[in-house]
Amino acid sequence: MGYPKRRRYGFMKKKKFFKREFPVILIASIIVIVVSAVYIHELNVVVKENNYATMRELARHDKMIIESNIEHMWEQLEYIKNIIVGYHGQTLERAQSILNFESMNGKFENLYLVAEDGKLYSESFVVYDPEKEGANGRIDLLPLFEGEEEKIVTGYNDPLGFDAMKGEKLLYGIRMEDFTIEGIKMVALAGLVRITNIQENMIVESYTADGTARGFSSVIDSNGTYIVNLDRTIYTNWESSMYQRFSHYQELSRPVEEIADKISKDERFHLECIDEKGVRRQIYFTPFENGVNWYFMLSVEDEVFDEQSRTFLLMSIFMLAFVMSVILLMVLILVRSRNEVLEANAEARARSEFLSTMSHEIRTPLNGVIGLLHLLDRDIDKGEAREIMKGRLAKAHDTATYLLALVSDILDMSKLQSGKVELLNRSISVEQIVDAVWSMQHDNIQNRGISFVIEEDISIPWIIGDEVRIKQILLNIIGNSAKFTPAGGTISMKVFQQKEDDTHVATTFICSDTGCGMSPEFLEHIWESFSQERNKNSDSIKGTGLGMAITKLLVDTMGAEISVESAINEGSVFTITFHSEISEAREGIRRVSRKIREEEVRGKIHKILVAEDNDLNAEIMNEILQEAGFLVTLAENGQEAVDKFNASEIGEFDLILMDMQMPVMDGCKAASEIRSLAREDAKSVYIFACTANTFQEDRERAMQSGMNDFLIKPIDADALIQKLEEVISERDE
Repeated sequence: MGYPKRRRYGFMKKKKFFKREFPVILIASIIVIVVSAVYIHELNVVVKENNYATMRELARHDKMIIESNIEHMWEQLEYIKNIIVGYHGQTLERAQSILNFESMNGKFENLYLVAEDGKLYSESFVVYDPEKEGANGRIDLLPLFEGEEEKIVTGYNDPLGFDAMKGEKLLYGIRMEDFTIEGIKMVALAGLVRITNIQENMIVESYTADGTARGFSSVIDSNGTYIVNLDRTIYTNWESSMYQRFSHYQELSRPVEEIADKISKDERFHLECIDEKGVRRQIYFTPFENGVNWYFMLSVEDEVFDEQSRTFLLMSIFMLAFVMSVILLMVLILVRSRNEVLEANAEARARSEFLSTMSHEIRTPLNGVIGLLHLLDRDIDKGEAREIMKGRLAKAHDTATYLLALVSDILDMSKLQSGKVELLNRSISVEQIVDAVWSMQHDNIQNRGISFVIEEDISIPWIIGDEVRIKQILLNIIGNSAKFTPAGGTISMKVFQQKEDDTHVATTFICSDTGCGMSPEFLEHIWESFSQERNKNSDSIKGTGLGMAITKLLVDTMGAEISVESAINEGSVFTITFHSEISEAREGIRRVSRKIREEEVRGKIHKILVAEDNDLNAEIMNEILQEAGFLVTLAENGQEAVDKFNASEIGEFDLILMDMQMPVMDGCKAASEIRSLAREDAKSVYIFACTANTFQEDRERAMQSGMNDFLIKPIDADALIQKLEEVISERDE
């Protein structure tokens, strides 16, 4: 009976939850609906305004083209007039010949000289007299020039055309002052062109769908008479007046009187209407601006605007549906909000714990270093025993080394977690990696009284991979084993390979120890930052608690696998498998010797050029190298290093230690300059970067500048001397 009660109690909690949150959800839904409705309304307004703007731009564009065409035709008439007027000894026959030539070779179909008495002298050598009846009396152009305009253009319907449309033309005219031929005073020059001369510039292709025009343009004069009308599809019984046509429209948003008033005032405006066929239209009016008393009219069906509005409306509906979906998701989010709050609190606690741990991990060793330096300073003149001083220095050195490891691990963690680590995959030797791990850890392990055993079964010695990161993973694991394995124990590293296909191989490293081991509970957290098992076997052992977290992030970044088996007091076994491409075999690469031939190196005097701008670092480096038997030449910046090397004898310097960041010239630039010198030893002298720049891009920049290797500050003096002796020994062979 208990189970149903628990179910009912859970149901009641949910009921109370929804009862408490329902008003908030309801209000939010109402707000979304209202906002969506306002949005859709405003969207329609914006779409309509955009469409009006498009209409205005199209009308302006077409009108400008027509205005330009009119100006061009007037210029043509002016040109013909100048030819006629400028011809000496002019006769009517000669003038008509000029008109005939220009008509045949120009854009005017007909050209006329208009005489003071109204007679027209045409390009076809026919004289038209309006006072006579018949074919020669059909044209009367003199009334067109009764005003004060210097130039005219108007629609003209040729009554003798085959039909009304074919007869439609535009008539252009310009005045002629004080010009007489054979005693006849001419007052104007006129020309006729087909209406298509400007109709071709009025096709509104933007509003055509499936071959059907849904937009048209027209040109009317100030009286509303059509000059050009592209909307005419029936050529008989058509209205020549816009106002007459408007009288048949079912609806107009402005009365005809208001339209006529705006046209008389040269205003730009638009109106909405429903034409005689029931089609709703938008019409835009704009006056001509070149002295011509015309109006340009652009008419577009509302369906064009509705189509565009529907597209945006559909998008809005999808948006509304999306918003409503978000509201539904809000319910689920609210249901899970309590868990999220708990997770957020846990994350805040984790951040707080991290900062607290970091503060403790950094301040504790710093306190030790500062305290030891204080004791050394206090007792340096008290005649304290030499061994006590050496002990304090050793402790300070160990503590500083721990701090350096902590800083390095934190930087690695930061880059790995932010995804900024770039792998440097290239051809590498598995055998050399094994030798390097042995070389770096052998002394440390043996000094602790622990045996270090390596077993190799390497069938494919060359693979593609990031050598530095593979070494880092192996050194982290072997280093941990050394710390947690007591004297008399054993650490072993086995490596074997298995081909995956013709081009890929799996290389597996098994690192095992006979150390204190780990509990099953701790193994669940081994890959977490600052995770360190606290027990009687490990409490006295220092560590940053980041090594295994970095190892796991590196393994994941490289697409490898890692696993661990361990038990308290039985040791640990780490298995790491790298999947790599097989690289071509390379000859002539000698494996690192496991015994340094110091006696051969020590028997010679070698000279080193040290480029270092920090005086203290330069002094320390100078003393370390001189104590090891090297001759040292110091340079304060990169330029000085280049100059001193260039001034030296050929082969005088065995090696150059080059800081990367220096004034005047940095280390990379200096290395590049040295490599470019015209000396026998410029290409062969060893140049090592000796820098606090620790990132992969810094290493790549150093290598690209011509350096041979990369040493990281703070410098381990013993490791530095060993490295220099190895390099010089190999060079002297």
